[in-house]
Parts: sequence; C-alpha cells; structure tokens
Amino acid sequence: MADIEIRALAFWTHSEGRERAAGFAASEDPEDGYVLFEGELGHPRDAIYVEVSDEIFGAEGGIEQVTYAPDGFTLALKESMAHKFGMVREVKVLVEPMDDDGQHALKVLRELLG
Repeated sequence: MADIEIRALAFWTHSEGRERAAGFAASEDPEDGYVLFEGELGHPRDAIYVEVSDEIFGAEGGIEQVTYAPDGFTLALKESMAHKFGMVREVKVLVEPMDDDGQHALKVLRELLG
C-alpha cells in the first residue's frame, strides 16, 4: 500500500531540447500534494530529480522503480533515500484515462524515464 496517494487533477510539463519535466498534483495548490520529476533524456535514473509534496523532500537518485497502470503510476523510492523524502517509500498517482493534460504528462514522464 502506498504511503501517499495523489488523485492528480493538475499537471505541469516542460520539454525543451533534452530537458524534460513532469508534475502531477492533487490541485493547483502545492500543499495538497504533488510529485515532480526533472531530468534530461538519455541520462540514467540516478540523475533524475524527484520531489514529493515539498522541495525539502526532493533529491536525485531516489527512484527505485515506476510502475505504470491504466489509471496512473506508482513511484517506489529507494529505501536508502527514504530520509530525503520524509520516510516516504511509495507514492501512487491516479490520472484519469480521459484527461488529456494528465495523459500528456504521463507521456513526458515515460520519455524522461526511458
């Protein structure tokens, strides 16, 4: 079971050159919960920055695994990095399959993670 579950209704993406970023949030208010990924295409996962609900809970090299599902994805964070994420190990992000912005953000995330 996930430590945090985000029913994403707000999304943010950035694609410029090799840079990619994708954000998934419960609302436009960051205090409601979000997860953000930033990095460059072709770089290893350990070079990708991930942030969970607050900039103090972010780091490079924290991604253990991302598992996609029809309704979003589950982010597993490395146990050795749990202290960087407020002891959170797993974040489930739900994205409506018919939400075009959400599906675009998922596409950018897949590009980034390879």
